[in-house]
Amino acid sequence: MYDILRPELIWIEGRCYRVNDTNTEISAFQEHDLYENEMAFQDVGDDDIDDRFEIVEIDNRFYTSFHVSKHYFGSIIGKKGIMKSRIEKDTKTNIKIPKQGEAGDIAIFGPSALNVKAACRRINIIVMSARMKQKPTHFLSIPLNHSSIIERFENFKQNVLQECSTKGIDESLFIRSCKLHLTIGVMCLMDNEERLHASKLLSEAKENILMPVLKDYLPLKIRLKGLSYMNDDPKSIDVLYSCVEDDGPSGMIQKITDGLVDHFYKAGFMDREFGRDNVKLHVTLMNSKYRNKSSLDTDDDRTSNKRSIRETFDGSDILSKFSNYDFGVTEINNIHLSQRKTMGSDGYYQPTFVISLNE
Repeated sequence: MYDILRPELIWIEGRCYRVNDTNTEISAFQEHDLYENEMAFQDVGDDDIDDRFEIVEIDNRFYTSFHVSKHYFGSIIGKKGIMKSRIEKDTKTNIKIPKQGEAGDIAIFGPSALNVKAACRRINIIVMSARMKQKPTHFLSIPLNHSSIIERFENFKQNVLQECSTKGIDESLFIRSCKLHLTIGVMCLMDNEERLHASKLLSEAKENILMPVLKDYLPLKIRLKGLSYMNDDPKSIDVLYSCVEDDGPSGMIQKITDGLVDHFYKAGFMDREFGRDNVKLHVTLMNSKYRNKSSLDTDDDRTSNKRSIRETFDGSDILSKFSNYDFGVTEINNIHLSQRKTMGSDGYYQPTFVISLNE
């Protein structure tokens, strides 16, 4: 049920907008009639105009253009063009959208810069809402497939298979050691322009968020130690994971991961996991969705949408015998913008962009 006291918020261009009708479904691949259920919004920021869009004056009219993935055009146009027409009417603008099969940017013409900016924001709200409902294509990750961690993980795996014979335990449940990672957050990037934008956001985050905090504490190290699980019953587990601890200043890993999510959230590329303000720091070791699918490429447990019925496993024996298992300490050298279901030559997820914390 929609909570009127806690409406959905969307960050666009550094501003926060309140979405009053969160029950409106928007698909990136279908046109919808949103005339009767328009996403009314209230700007809760100040009234200044930012510089994201270059607005120019041509023959007493104001103009801007910007990239939007073609996958969102249907949502912007709406059924029978009614959404586009509504935006144009409300903002007193003329919106030009490339026709099917044509390349190009969305162009907006209006009587003032304020009108053009208002239309841009209305379009961005539709795009961001549609993006959050799509299956993720990429995720921010910290690779933890370092040799010392891999060795301890493989030892853990063999010990579990030899010593724990409880319900549902088999080798296919374990993640491949070359794919060990900490997931920071997931996102949907529909084309090359969006991938370039996300790469730029990660580069900006390094300079403005990470390095000012980390500069006096490099190299940054973390320890993987102890076991926990996602659900409430240790005899019916879907995800078993290792806990993440700082091997340096307390709270540092939490601070930088939360900062990254906040940066991408405000840019409209990432949602907060389950609505919480803090990233759940964990490294997946076993996952029931991997069962009998060890030959398939699978991702972090947080990236799945609708799935077939999963067979859980009894992890009570594992937790009893290995609850304090120490997977060791390792340095965090890189943060990846990783592609889902695409592997690189080293067996880890193919990176779209990488930042180094040691440069």
